[in-house]
Amino acid sequence: MLDKSDPVPLYMQLQRRLREEILSGQYVPGEKIPSETELTKRYQITRTTVRKAISNLVNEGLLEQIHGKGTYVRFQQVKYSLWNFGGFTDYLTKKNEVPVSKVLEQKRIYIQDEAYFKLVRARGVKKEEKVIFLTIDTSILPLKLFPDIDQYDFERESLYHVFRNRYSIFPRYSEIKMSPVKCDERMIEIFKLDSEESLLLAEGRVFDEEDREIERVKVVYGPNIEIKIMTTMN
Repeated sequence: MLDKSDPVPLYMQLQRRLREEILSGQYVPGEKIPSETELTKRYQITRTTVRKAISNLVNEGLLEQIHGKGTYVRFQQVKYSLWNFGGFTDYLTKKNEVPVSKVLEQKRIYIQDEAYFKLVRARGVKKEEKVIFLTIDTSILPLKLFPDIDQYDFERESLYHVFRNRYSIFPRYSEIKMSPVKCDERMIEIFKLDSEESLLLAEGRVFDEEDREIERVKVVYGPNIEIKIMTTMN
């Protein structure tokens, strides 16, 4: 049964339980899961709660609803390995994938009396008719280097393409630290997560060929990202 005294919403509890059953092999790809009526009776919850849990699992790519037939497991694990910190659009384009950016916030801010442009985006990939978001990126850009950059549509244009093609500024290297981060409401909504999950945060600075700091950056990686790190050993 689901725990109605738990602060985690019932639809999230059901979503988590069904996800675990799919990933553990209790339901296999192509198998039909119990109907909305069966799940309603089994867990003593409303049909609305069941529908919300199933809808989220459909968005995750674990389930597929076929009109007039039911809901089926279509589990195909989707993982994206990022070895290069920058160039999100270039990376996915080379994989023949369709990159997607959703602007969550953009505004001018001031740090120690200097003007900056703050840009927050959800970055993802379009699979069939669904979008799987992979990261939430926050970029802080000095307007003295990028005047009027806030006029560009960054749902349509690549930030680094604008750097190179409009301002002749070329990112060269980054200084990044990694740490865990607790999910907030925006992360839960964007990545379709359970509230108690933790994610990985990368934050630091990006420099150009002249060793100028061109970007202060934070990237939250969703569960569909695998980080690969390559080093040389002395």
